[in-house]
Amino acid sequence: MRAGGRAALVLALTVGACRSRSPDVTSAPDAGAGIRAQAADLPLPGCDVLMPSDVRDLMLPGFTMKEERACPTCGPLCTFRSTSEADTSASVAWDCNPRHTQADVKALMAPTLRAGGEEVPALGRAAVRRAPAQGMLQVMTWDDDTPCALVVTWLGADADRALDVARSALVATTPGVLATPPAPVDAGEP
Repeated sequence: MRAGGRAALVLALTVGACRSRSPDVTSAPDAGAGIRAQAADLPLPGCDVLMPSDVRDLMLPGFTMKEERACPTCGPLCTFRSTSEADTSASVAWDCNPRHTQADVKALMAPTLRAGGEEVPALGRAAVRRAPAQGMLQVMTWDDDTPCALVVTWLGADADRALDVARSALVATTPGVLATPPAPVDAGEP
């Protein structure tokens, strides 16, 4: 798969993970569908605050960063591209909502585990990993310090680095960082 196709696949998987579900859905979502943003979600700052440059430099040296938001109330999607390996990229998406502190994470992980995913020990309150395509690894984890769930998607060589990115993103996501007011959303030109 070419770099442009891979980037489109990563974006589609991550944006799909952020889509809203109607409140009457009673089944537990899979790992990708569990990250979604609604108006009741906590407002989140941008990638520069959630992933400060010192964390990025340690976690992903030689990567560039781009921030996107699927909707005005969605958390940021931080996309990182390797400057030396054209086919290697990573993304981190956040969903911070008080519902995550009461969520039964075992029930949320169950569909992914049934689909061949694996539980990841000692990563946040709970974590699961899956490989939805060759050369891609997706890690979903729930933080123990904040009401946030994170999805990290790695595409390219050394896919197990997704676990390191998830660990670094969890450490950087603190209650103090979440208290930072989000950057204003640009509504575009009139």
